Amino acid sequence: MLLFVVARTRLDRYGELRRQFADWRDVRIVVDRRDGDRRTSHPSFAGFNRRRDERRRVDIDIDSFGWSVVDTGERWS
Repeated sequence: MLLFVVARTRLDRYGELRRQFADWRDVRIVVDRRDGDRRTSHPSFAGFNRRRDERRRVDIDIDSFGWSVVDTGERWS
C-alpha cells in the first residue's frame, strides 16, 4: 500500500491526490496530524533505526514539497 502524507498547509495537494487516486484500492492519502518536532532521542531497539530514517525522509519531503509518499509494504484486498 502507498501512503501519501500531505502537509496541513497543502490541502490543495490533498484534494488533487484524492481525485487522482480515487479508484486505487492500495493508496491512502492523509493529512499530516503531527504537531511539533518529533526528532527526539529514544532508546534503540530492533527496527527502530529504519523507522527513524523513514520518518526523517518524510519530514524532509513534507517540508520541501508539501507531501511525501511511503510504501508500507502492506497489501489491501
